Amino acid sequence: MRFAWLLLLPLAACGHGPGDPPAAAAAERALTPAQLSFLRFAPVAEVAATDVADVAGTIEFDEEHTARLNAPLAGRVAELLVRVGDHVDADAPLIAIESPEVKTAEADYVKADADARLAQKTAQRADRLRDARAIAEKDWQQAHEDDRKASAELDRARAALDRLHVAPGERGSRYVLRAPFAGTVVERRAAVGMETGGESADPLVVVSDLSHVRVTLRLPERQLALVQPGQPVAVRVDAYADEFPGTVSTIGDVIDDATRTVPVRCAVANPDRRLKPAMFARVTLKAPPGRRLLVVPATALLSDGQGFRVLVREADGRLTRRPVEVGPEVSGHVVVLRGLREGEEVVGEGALFAERQLASTD
Repeated sequence: MRFAWLLLLPLAACGHGPGDPPAAAAAERALTPAQLSFLRFAPVAEVAATDVADVAGTIEFDEEHTARLNAPLAGRVAELLVRVGDHVDADAPLIAIESPEVKTAEADYVKADADARLAQKTAQRADRLRDARAIAEKDWQQAHEDDRKASAELDRARAALDRLHVAPGERGSRYVLRAPFAGTVVERRAAVGMETGGESADPLVVVSDLSHVRVTLRLPERQLALVQPGQPVAVRVDAYADEFPGTVSTIGDVIDDATRTVPVRCAVANPDRRLKPAMFARVTLKAPPGRRLLVVPATALLSDGQGFRVLVREADGRLTRRPVEVGPEVSGHVVVLRGLREGEEVVGEGALFAERQLASTD
């Protein structure tokens, strides 16, 4: 696991050994000099961090740039116009579907257009008769009402053709499913002869703009305080040596009961399409500017499987057990979220040995 930290304090240089002054040895009066020789002490240090966590993730399609397309009408697949892996432009044809609904929509438009023309002429004739005082007022009003209804029906019929991407006046029964934006055909389930319908759950074809991908990771709940929307991240995959910058886009609201983790999604630019969906990735959460954290050596932690604790050297020299809440491990040090203060000293090496000796004197 790789991490990059800027440590302000050289923790390893702060230990105490068997050559410490007599006053220090006297302070650990609960342990014998021979026992003390196994211990090294380290301060609880505040550090400025460039990174705050390093978590495994998976490259996925960015759903905001992915279209799962189905046919909006009943019919039968007549022709496949693309293959998986093809790069397509916006509005490019993908699948041709024979559908009686197309013929019905064309017929409705022809009828609505004819009715609208007739209603308009009737309304114009009613205007002339009204000027000549040769038409009843109610007949004039009815002519204009029929004209408005016919015009509205024509608009409805034209909208139906627009939905099917059919130009007014075309003849045929073919509907062409088109790409809503430029991207790559990443899946095609359609087959020639397959029946289609607007209520089908499975998409006929999936188009994704792979210049945008996302990374989903599972963050342990104890590390939630280290992440926020908009936070920069660095993504690495085994295939390449360089890093891909991104940002945290969403943080889940529900903790998984089994894993005690929460999903975090990061948006990553992928202009060269080198990142492929389903790739495994390592995601480094970058620290906000000026972020400082408390750390102790990872070897200072003791655990019973339920939580963590450390051995703290009190002001009078006694060693006491202290429960702590910890974050990620970074370059041999662990972030301390709760339980310790800067400047306190903990047993950095030999903590398990020291706790056993304390237990024997309890």
